[in-house]
Amino acid sequence: MVGVVNGYLEALASMQINAEKTWHVPNRMEALAEAAKEIFAWLGALPLSSRAKYFAGLAVEEIVTNTIKYGYDDEGPHVVDIRISVNRDHLTLVFEDDGHPFDPTKRPPPNIEALVESQKVGGLGIELVRRMCEKMTYDRENNVNRLVLRIRRLQPDDTQFLSLSALL
Repeated sequence: MVGVVNGYLEALASMQINAEKTWHVPNRMEALAEAAKEIFAWLGALPLSSRAKYFAGLAVEEIVTNTIKYGYDDEGPHVVDIRISVNRDHLTLVFEDDGHPFDPTKRPPPNIEALVESQKVGGLGIELVRRMCEKMTYDRENNVNRLVLRIRRLQPDDTQFLSLSALL
């Protein structure tokens, strides 16, 4: 049985997974919560490292939360589009919204010590996302913010693709 499991895991590791999905999330926190559940379920069905799944989920929650909280002056309906694509080496997350122009790549790193001393909640989300990503780019065209994150699909110290209990 161990040989079968190891062979299956090796086959998964060498597979070229190409998957892509898009979500259109209304600018409400409850809509984000529903979309996050769907995104985690979709990622969970793919042979990705636990770390890559976690990073992608955290990025979705941080970026969309900031957009909903700070991106708009009105209470009107807006939509944040999230597209996630997976290839052999990377997950690419693309966020598009019609909120205020905001380039998180230009935001300076926070003063962690000052944040801890102030006991202020928040202020670290963008920095966490930046540190999780291999690459982060931003552009604004036709009044649309476009943030692209590239996350390594596999980590050398996190190669469990599939729970062994799923094979038994």
